[in-house]
Amino acid sequence: MFLLSQYCLRFLRGRLSACTTAALVGAAALGGCAVTFPVPTPPAPAASLINGGNDGVLIPLHVERADEGHARLGLPVQLDGKAVYMAFDTGTQGVRVLSSVLPGVNYPVTGAATSLTFANGAQVSGPSVKLPFSMVGTKPVDVTAQTVNDVRCQRSQKHCLAMDGYTGEFGWAFSGIVGAGAAQPNDDCCTQPLRALPGNIGQRYLVHANFGKPFVILSPSTGLTREFTLVPMTAAQNGAAQWPVGCVQVGDKMRFCAPVVFSTGSTEMIRVETDKAPNWTGDGDENDVLAQGNYNVALGVGSWGHRYESAQVTIAKSKPGANRIVIGLMAMQNLDVLLDFPHGQLGLHAATTSETLAP
Repeated sequence: MFLLSQYCLRFLRGRLSACTTAALVGAAALGGCAVTFPVPTPPAPAASLINGGNDGVLIPLHVERADEGHARLGLPVQLDGKAVYMAFDTGTQGVRVLSSVLPGVNYPVTGAATSLTFANGAQVSGPSVKLPFSMVGTKPVDVTAQTVNDVRCQRSQKHCLAMDGYTGEFGWAFSGIVGAGAAQPNDDCCTQPLRALPGNIGQRYLVHANFGKPFVILSPSTGLTREFTLVPMTAAQNGAAQWPVGCVQVGDKMRFCAPVVFSTGSTEMIRVETDKAPNWTGDGDENDVLAQGNYNVALGVGSWGHRYESAQVTIAKSKPGANRIVIGLMAMQNLDVLLDFPHGQLGLHAATTSETLAP
C-alpha cells in the first residue's frame, strides 16, 4: 500500500475535496501521484424548441467543478455514437477529445500531431482525425477533431495542473472540449462543431453563461437578439471569421487593444496577453504572468462598452503576434454573446453597463 506524499495531497485537495485521505491512500504511486479516475459520465442530452422552434432551439449547459474548484460548463455530445461529456469552450475552436474514450481506434487521420497550450500551463497533443459528431439527437456529421493522447505541462511550467497527465477538461470532470468560438490565428486544426451541424442550425447561436441557468440557443430569432449590439468580426485572409478587435483600459496602468475573445473555458476574469511587457511590469517568458491584481476595467468592442469594478486582471506574456484580450467565464456572468457567422457579426448584450466583480 502506497502513501500519498504531502505534495500530492496539496495538489489534489482542490480537485478531490470531497474525498478523505484514507480513500486516496493506495491510489497514487510513490513516483508521481498518478491517479486513475472513471470516465466522466455525461448527463442525458436535452433540448427544447422555443415558440415551436420559431425562436430557436435551447440546449442547457451544466455547471461542474474542476481544477481548484473552478466552475466549468459542460455539454453532453455523441462521438462516433458514444455519449461523451465535454467542456463547452467558446475560447477555442473544434473538438478535442481523449483518444482513450473513443469507441474506435482506426479513424482516418487528417493531420499530424499538434499541440494546444492553455493559460493554466497545460498542453494537450495528438493527431487530427475524421469522426462522427452529433448532439441532442442531431444527425451525425463528420468533423475533423483532435484525438488527444498526451496531456502534460508546458516546458516552462513543470508543476502545473496537468503534471499527472490529466486536467479538469481532459480526464477529471470532462473527456475533452467542444470548442465553439470564432477562429483564431493559432487554432485551426479542427472543424467548428456547432457550425457543422445539419441544416445550418449552428451557424448562428447565443451563449448565456450565467451559472444560474446556462444555455446555448441555436438559430435564435431576431426577436430574441434585438437588444444586442452587433459588431463586425475580423475577416482573415483565408476568409475565416475571427474575434473582433477591442480595447481595455486597466485602471490607470495601461490601455491595450487586441482581438477580444469571450471564453467560457477560461477560469480567469480578464486576461491581457501581450507580446511586449508593459513598462510597469517585469518581463518574462511565454505564458508567464507579468502582473495580477484587482482594477477597474473599461472594455470596448466596436460601439459596445462595459465596465467592471474591481475585476481581477492578469497580464501575461504571449507569443510574438499573439496579442489578445480574454474575457473569462467569471466575467461573462452578466453578458450574453451572439455568434452570427452568416453575417460575420458578434452580438453583445448586458443588462447593465457596469458591474462589480469580486476575486
